[in-house]
Amino acid sequence: MKNVLKEYKKIPLPIKLFLIFILFIRIILFAQPSFKIDMNDWQAWAARLIDVGPFNFYSVNFFADYFPFFYFSLFIFAKIFVFIFGESAIFSINFEIYIKIISNIFDILTALIIFKIINKHSKKWAYLGSIFYLLNPSVIFNSSVWGQIDAIPTFFLIFSLYQLEEKKNVVKSLFGSILSFLIKPLNISLFPLMLYRIIKNFSVQKIIKASGVSLLIFFVVTIPFFPSDPIFGPFKHLFNSLNVYPFTSINAYNFWALFGWWKQDSLQLFNLSYHLWGYILFFLVVLIIFIPILRNKSKLFIKQDYLLYTILSFAFFLFLTRIHERHLFPVFSLLIISACIFRSRTLIISYILLAVINFINLFYSYYYYNVIYNNPMAPKNI
Repeated sequence: MKNVLKEYKKIPLPIKLFLIFILFIRIILFAQPSFKIDMNDWQAWAARLIDVGPFNFYSVNFFADYFPFFYFSLFIFAKIFVFIFGESAIFSINFEIYIKIISNIFDILTALIIFKIINKHSKKWAYLGSIFYLLNPSVIFNSSVWGQIDAIPTFFLIFSLYQLEEKKNVVKSLFGSILSFLIKPLNISLFPLMLYRIIKNFSVQKIIKASGVSLLIFFVVTIPFFPSDPIFGPFKHLFNSLNVYPFTSINAYNFWALFGWWKQDSLQLFNLSYHLWGYILFFLVVLIIFIPILRNKSKLFIKQDYLLYTILSFAFFLFLTRIHERHLFPVFSLLIISACIFRSRTLIISYILLAVINFINLFYSYYYYNVIYNNPMAPKNI
């Protein structure tokens, strides 16, 4: 928070006023209904965490498909909320607004790291990048209206890359990566390039130390939720969570949407399942992006890396099955960094177009499940 205030004091007055305007718009949108399905989950999970704690949270009779660090965070957030408002308020509008406030705080923290990264290349573009991120209609809708928490793993993702690429601190980088992964594993798409950079730029001793710290963090976060099976329990849950929705595209405007939403990804093409085809297409992208990496002998690879991280994250959303519309969220922070570092109008335009398309995608799902799905008079085909 001190760093946030320190950076805020340096901002020119016109930009300060514009940032206040953006914040005002975000706060006004808190009053809009949340995405009911997700918010009902947050409330039920928070109530259960308060009632039984982490040690007894997971149960075969209780649906909870998120990864442990989300529940670890939710437990802390819920404790603070209950201390202020009381346990019964968990199922009130106050809790919904509380979740939206938390998501917006993490959006601001992500924008700050975006600023720090771009500022190495241009302060003018750093202001532009952070404003474009905070003004992104898809990001605003996700955090201020929908009430999702994608802002939290995205913050840890960008923090991880900042530590790896800018600060050359592999311990803090893997620390951020493991926490991001343990909320939502979307940053796994970046691991091939991150692993390559870690092996290339750090000594064996530093890598071993960072790996040990990450493994420790993993079990510190997960063991409270799996007291009867602390070693294999977390991995079993991770595997089960990834298999909750065995479908192609789950309302996402991606490659598999061309074949229709909610199709079983066990369906086959040329004797291979759609699920496997998704991995094949993604790893083809991985192979392609490594061509310029292996050819580039220069040490000035940071500019290139952010663009490649963007491509990896976008390919993950585009080609893998079991993807939701919200899983595009991390791409925006990576893309705006790339656009501003390269000072590329093409990438800026791509960012704007992608933000508008994803906003439409989000709004469609939000409207369908909040309004049409619960209306007995409305057709249910999507």
